[in-house]
Amino acid sequence: MAYNLGVDVGGTFTDVIVFDENTHELTIDKVLSTAANPSEGVLAGIKEAVDKADTSVADLALIFHGTTVVTNMLLEESGSRVGLLTSTGHEEILHLARAWTPGPLYGWIGMEKPEPLADLVDTRGISGTIASPEGVVDEPLDESEVRAAIRELQASGVDSLSVALLNSYLNPVHEQRIREIANEEAPELPVSISSEIVPEYGEYERTLTTVINDYARPQVIEYLDGLDASLEEAGSMATMNVVRSDGGLMSSAAARGRPVELALSGPSGGVVGAATIAEQKGVPDVLTLDMGGTSTDVSLVEEGTPGTTRRTKVGYREFTSRSVDVNTVGAGGGSIARVQLSGSLQVGPESSGADPGPACYGQGGDEPTVTDANVVLGRIPPAVQLGGKMDLDHAAAREAIAGIADERGSSIEEAAQAILDIVNENMHSALRVVSVERGYDPREFGLVAFGGAGPMHANALADVMGAYPLVIPPGPGVMSAFGFLTSDVQNEFSETYLETDRDVDGEDVYGKLMTLREEATDWLDSEDVDETNHAFEYYADCRYFRQDIQMSIPVDIENLQSEEGLEEIKADFEARHDKQFGFSLDAPLEIATLRVIGKGTLQGVTIDEHDLGGTDPSAAEVGTNDVYFDGAYHETPLYNRTELQPGNEIHGPAIVIDDDSTMVVQPDHTAIIDRYANIEINRGEDR
Repeated sequence: MAYNLGVDVGGTFTDVIVFDENTHELTIDKVLSTAANPSEGVLAGIKEAVDKADTSVADLALIFHGTTVVTNMLLEESGSRVGLLTSTGHEEILHLARAWTPGPLYGWIGMEKPEPLADLVDTRGISGTIASPEGVVDEPLDESEVRAAIRELQASGVDSLSVALLNSYLNPVHEQRIREIANEEAPELPVSISSEIVPEYGEYERTLTTVINDYARPQVIEYLDGLDASLEEAGSMATMNVVRSDGGLMSSAAARGRPVELALSGPSGGVVGAATIAEQKGVPDVLTLDMGGTSTDVSLVEEGTPGTTRRTKVGYREFTSRSVDVNTVGAGGGSIARVQLSGSLQVGPESSGADPGPACYGQGGDEPTVTDANVVLGRIPPAVQLGGKMDLDHAAAREAIAGIADERGSSIEEAAQAILDIVNENMHSALRVVSVERGYDPREFGLVAFGGAGPMHANALADVMGAYPLVIPPGPGVMSAFGFLTSDVQNEFSETYLETDRDVDGEDVYGKLMTLREEATDWLDSEDVDETNHAFEYYADCRYFRQDIQMSIPVDIENLQSEEGLEEIKADFEARHDKQFGFSLDAPLEIATLRVIGKGTLQGVTIDEHDLGGTDPSAAEVGTNDVYFDGAYHETPLYNRTELQPGNEIHGPAIVIDDDSTMVVQPDHTAIIDRYANIEINRGEDR
């Protein structure tokens, strides 16, 4: 027997899902994350999940791992010491950055600007230049200067080395030679060159991204080495793939070389999984809502494809790396509520995390959180155990919310409802960013909700936005881990182009894309992906000539060779530009960058379809509970999700209980179990 396993490390929980390739059965499990050493939680979760699935670590064929190691390093500024070699006269490139100040309006007043990740004392200018735009060597590299700089940096104690020279995206010869010299002078020092990490114009972004890669690299190598060793010791012979920020996969060996591509590893999996489920249901256009213990991630999926971006942002740093287009807000089950000096109520972004956690966890936490508010209002009934095994302290939750009620002069229920209203509004604002603010009408989209806390709040958000159907997939608390099982091995290959549609034709663009495809093919071969599973996507990053706002336009590679080769790209670009910004220009189209995505399809998981049965859900009813809706308590039926059958209908108000989440069906809403065991919620009787 062979099993595949997905494991996702979150701020509060580490989620694990096991897929039996023979029976197609899914087994889910959650354990508390171990912030000090995330691999401990990963190993504990894997061992517990395989035991629950009645198998062993030795029976695992594939392991798909999403990690927050890089994210946490950037947020906490706890990465490695990086040495930087750049062109002479440009040593302050990371200090100059861009004309942007983090924080709210006027937030620059008294602001302490974040320090560059490569200190100026660890930066050296190197002679030798590449001329632009031809990319010819204008001044040769001074190799003795390079050797001296590397020796100095190594002696000073740097942990890794970044090389980012001007115009290296046009001709990487100098950077490649510096890497060769570094391997001779300091063979144990990890080295990254910008012409491989970001082979595109934009010297600041290219330098920053390369430095981030090396800032994270030593610790990622140590983390993955330790995890591999622990799994091998436990008897695993499985192939481990690490989840990229764009929702794809790469081998752990590849991840050791390009950790910058793991910055949004976890959130991407949930979006990919949600897109898979929504498309299977025949609802290809959906918004996604992933509410966990610390934060909420939202995204938009159009025609079954998650939106992606070339600008990945973690904290105040925005760098060039392809990722799923996720908007994150500090709104989670552990978000702490406080009454401000003005008397207003604030929820988040601070979180109680896993330790001590919300007051209801009974682990010493005493600050009021969103989870405590849900407990007080009966939306998490007394019978519910967190993760199916942790009893909740309802008295502690009520005591925590009572503090807010006293400060506001309200009842405990009114205080708890106010907390939910505010956190829902925070998530509503995040959903508007990825929909309304980009020219999309949310009423034309469904909503897929997951995460440990998402199903409790999703119905309220769907109601506000008019985004129906609302879909709650099976195992919503481990959806990111499920998404890992549906991902493909993939990587991106790009080249700066900077030509207008008046100067080149489709044949020229076709030739450039075919060259990039060859690079993608070589990479897929290095990842041991069989040629029959190779697939490719083609994109052109377009903008109006002399403008800076770019859009990534899909390219039909065959149409490029026709007489109208570039007209389809321009028409698509102008339609998208008009939709998002409300206007188009009478100007040439400039193709700034060409990209090829190389994909290797894996058979990670299969979802079985079932016949619909009767509508009566009474066999799954496990009791009732007083739940607070619309200013009053209502006797509300409770249902065990594992006992619900395809075709069953539930009329709100109702609470559906599962091991990894609790789902709220609001009054005047109807939920039906579909053929794939999803719960689909619509207003009233409409389905």
